Amino acid sequence: MIEGTAFLELLERQRAGWTLEQPFYLDEDIFAFERDRWMSRQWMLMAHIAELPAKGSHIVRDLFNESIVIARAGDDDVRAYFNVCTHRGSRLCKADGRAPLLVCPYHAWSFKLTGELQSRADVPDGIDPADLGLHPVSVHLVEGLIFCALPSDALPDPAPAFDVLGPALRQHGIKRARIAARKSYPTNANWKLVLENAFECYHCRNAHPEYTNVNGHVQVTGMRDAAKAETWADEIAHWQKTITGADGFDMKHRDPGSLDRLSYSVTRHPIGRGRATLSRDGAPVSKLMGAFADYDGGETQFRFGRLSFASAANDHVTLVQIQPRSAQQTDMVLTWLVDADADPALDVEPIQWMWDVTTVQDKRIIEDNAAGIRSRAYRPGPYTALEGETATFVQSYRAEMHALVCDDAGVGG
Repeated sequence: MIEGTAFLELLERQRAGWTLEQPFYLDEDIFAFERDRWMSRQWMLMAHIAELPAKGSHIVRDLFNESIVIARAGDDDVRAYFNVCTHRGSRLCKADGRAPLLVCPYHAWSFKLTGELQSRADVPDGIDPADLGLHPVSVHLVEGLIFCALPSDALPDPAPAFDVLGPALRQHGIKRARIAARKSYPTNANWKLVLENAFECYHCRNAHPEYTNVNGHVQVTGMRDAAKAETWADEIAHWQKTITGADGFDMKHRDPGSLDRLSYSVTRHPIGRGRATLSRDGAPVSKLMGAFADYDGGETQFRFGRLSFASAANDHVTLVQIQPRSAQQTDMVLTWLVDADADPALDVEPIQWMWDVTTVQDKRIIEDNAAGIRSRAYRPGPYTALEGETATFVQSYRAEMHALVCDDAGVGG
C-alpha cells in the first residue's frame, strides 16, 4: 500500500484547476487505496429488475472486483450476496439462472434466496447453521433499478437522493421497461480519465461529429460563441413553454455529495433542432415510455452517485455504468431500455446508435489520453472554462482522498 505521507504530499501539491499528477492515473497502490477506502462508500448501478423476472431468478455481477449474486427472493424483495459458499469458499454461482435455492456446485450446500443455509444435515455438532448464511451485499431497489454497495459502516444512505430522483424515473417508466441491448466497452485507462471525459463536452465538436449533429447543447457546452449561446437560450425558453403547455415536466436537481452523502443530479433540456428523440434523424425509434403521451423532444440526464448515469429520451433510456477494474483498466457498460410492451421484433440499432458511436469514440480518445499520460514527458495541464465540471470532479476527488488518508493516519484534514 502507498505510504500515507507520500500520498498526502501528492494530494497537497495538487493545483486547483489542473489535471492530476501521473501516479493518480497509473499507480496500482493508489488504485488499491481507492478501492478499499473510497469505492466501499459508493452505490453502483448493477442491474434492472427485468433481469430478475420471477422469484428465484438470480444474476452474477462484478462489484469493484468482487463477484456477487443478485437474487429475487419475492415480488419486491431483491437480495445480493458475495458469490462465496460459506462451507469452503467455492464460487456459488457461475452464471445467471433461476432456481428455488442457490446450490454450491462443489459439495451441494444449498442456501435460501434470503441467504440462510438450507442444507444443515452435514453441519458439525456445536456449530450453529444460522452462522453459515451467505455474506450479504448492500442493495437498494428504486423504480426498477438495482443498486449495490460493498458492506461498510460508512456507506451513505441512498434514500434522500432517490426520493428526489424518483419522480423523474417514474415519468420515464423505468420500472416497467425491458432490456433491448447491452454492450461493454473495455477501456485501457484509469477510471478517473473516463469520468473526466464524461463531465465535459469541450471535446465533442472534434471527437463526436454524430453527437454534435444530434445535440443542440453542444453550442454552449462545446464552444464559446455568444451568438450561438443566445440562440440556444432562446430554443430552451421556447421548449420550456411548449412542454409546460403540453403538461410535460422540467426539472433540475443537483447535490454534489460528499464521502457521507450520495451525490446525484437530474437535469432536463431539449435535444434541439426539432428532434423527437436521440436518433440519427430525430424520428421515433420505439414506443413512448412512462407518462409521456406525446414526444416533447426532451432528454433527461441522471447521475446516481459517482459512477452510474442515465440518458432518457421519450422512447428509450440508456444506462451507463463506469466499472473500475485496475489502475489502468475500466469497463464502460451501456444498457438500453425500452417499454415492456415495445415490439419484440424492434430493430435495436437505431436505439443504440448515438450512444454506441459516441462511446466507441470516447474509448479511443480516453485511451489516447492514457497513453500520453504514461509518457515521461507528461505534466499536469490546466482545464479550460469549458471543462469546469471536470475540474470540480478532480477537486472533489482530491478533497475526499485527502480526508480518507488523514483519517487513516489519525491526523486532521
